[in-house]
Amino acid sequence: MAEVHNRRWTGLAERDREHLRLLLVDALALAAAGTASPDARRVLAGLRAVGGGDVRVPWTDLHLSAPAAVVATSTLIHAWDFDDTHDEAVVHTASVVVPTVLATAATAGANGERVADGLVTGVHLLSRLARVTGPRPGVIRTAGLGSLAAAAAAATVWGLPDDTIEHAMALSLGAALAPGTRQAVVDGSVAKRVQPGLSAQFGITAAALAAQGVEGPSGWLSGDFGLAPGSGVSFAELFDGDFEGRWVALKPYPACRYTHAALAAAESLRDRHPRWGEVERVRVHVPEGSAYSLVARPYEDRGAPLVDAQFSIPWQLAALWVTGRYDLTTLHGDGLGNPDIAAAAARITVEQDLPESSVMTGARVEVRTTGGALAAAEAPMPGAEGTTWQALVRKADSCLRVAAHDDPARASAELRQLAGRLPELDAPALAAALGRCTTSLRP
Repeated sequence: MAEVHNRRWTGLAERDREHLRLLLVDALALAAAGTASPDARRVLAGLRAVGGGDVRVPWTDLHLSAPAAVVATSTLIHAWDFDDTHDEAVVHTASVVVPTVLATAATAGANGERVADGLVTGVHLLSRLARVTGPRPGVIRTAGLGSLAAAAAAATVWGLPDDTIEHAMALSLGAALAPGTRQAVVDGSVAKRVQPGLSAQFGITAAALAAQGVEGPSGWLSGDFGLAPGSGVSFAELFDGDFEGRWVALKPYPACRYTHAALAAAESLRDRHPRWGEVERVRVHVPEGSAYSLVARPYEDRGAPLVDAQFSIPWQLAALWVTGRYDLTTLHGDGLGNPDIAAAAARITVEQDLPESSVMTGARVEVRTTGGALAAAEAPMPGAEGTTWQALVRKADSCLRVAAHDDPARASAELRQLAGRLPELDAPALAAALGRCTTSLRP
């Protein structure tokens, strides 16, 4: 069978375990911030309307069936597009895997070690499958492959054998690689926030079917109509090599990851030229390619201001200069709908004239002042080098403040304690710890 170090917590290198601890804290803090999102609240209201269950949704008083709870928690994590990204595989892992392992643990009374194993399996597989399939026209790979990763993560938490885990993934093939998921980004639709959860919902259901002996197609991976036709890749080979979670980056900005390098470069220029009234124009250079074209187009409010802003380099850089910041408070506060930002965005142009890359990469930003001075800055993709606990605590605190938590520092410390003790917690202790650090924020 495959190397155990990519399937079990105990087999990981300590640096990879630490990265997963960071990922878990990041996801749960983001879920708290998600409760402040009007779009996420509408999703939760819709799920509440179709019936309850025994699985509690973090930071809420909502109890749902396990599949519905996965959708709810995933939407909260992904609500502000502030969750992690594997820059080479181009997937968000936490919005699929964390809701799945929490919901499945609740259904089976699983302990912390099983949850940790599910995190390892799900994060690794979602990233590895995305590498195996590569980019596909119209496909957002988080949603396109999330069902399979969720199926494997759920089956792992339930302690199912390897052949059953593979059947769970095979049964998820019907929800894989839908070529219309990217339309949500093209249209600026908040459906983008829900797609990972709907995908994971399919996966957890598939795992439950496989647990009862339902089998999936044997050619789900490399068959003629499988994920990677003719590749010859086997289930076991998906676990070869290094742990994929090592390259999952935690976002420093609440925006599409393709805008991050431009934001980082613009921050350094704004420090040198902070007064927008003295800036004549800004020109941004990013790579060629269809993914970058979604964030490079001129800013337009198409009726979904949050999505339009988060997928617009011109709007984000305009917010940075006009308000002095681009962070979660920009989106949750008075930034959206600010006419000064929209007007400033019209003076920011983006050119796709850097070499096309199959992975996310750096950007260059140039400023011309009204006095004729020129300045430029380049930046690699920020966050790819890893996130420190200090930086994550600042991010978690900001998320909890947006969520109107009465004691963000305490809640952040409790989240970190949960992540640090996760593998040693028995089932009652895990449930109690989650209850303490993700208590209801709103009725």
